[in-house]
Amino acid sequence: MMTDGTYFHRLRVRYGETDQMGRVHHANYLLYMEEARTGMMRAMGASYAQMEREGIGLPVRKTDLRYRNAARYEEELVVETSIERVGPASVTFAYRIVRPEEAGSSTLIVTGSTELACIAMGEGGGLMHLPDKVRASFEGT
Repeated sequence: MMTDGTYFHRLRVRYGETDQMGRVHHANYLLYMEEARTGMMRAMGASYAQMEREGIGLPVRKTDLRYRNAARYEEELVVETSIERVGPASVTFAYRIVRPEEAGSSTLIVTGSTELACIAMGEGGGLMHLPDKVRASFEGT
């Protein structure tokens, strides 16, 4: 669901995503962010799968995470995703992962960001400017 430039992605923590202490293993938050980011892109009309078919790639070149609280097996989480910055050849997404509580409140679990570079896929491909239609989708949020 998209509201005021923020995409809300719900998920439930699976057992295999937890560590020996029963908490979500830190690396899984990056997967949650990726799932929300690609969902947001699809909702904005910038399907990552379609972009790849057109020879455009958006690999992650920088990530930042700040852990605030633990999430555990079976808990529902919401990944709030927004676009923080659109550059000539990159886009930066910002994330807040929260655990919804009763009465509309929530507990902040993780904050983070990912910066993606735009590249031409295939032999000899390299950094390229964001195509106009992709830029328009990102700037339209």
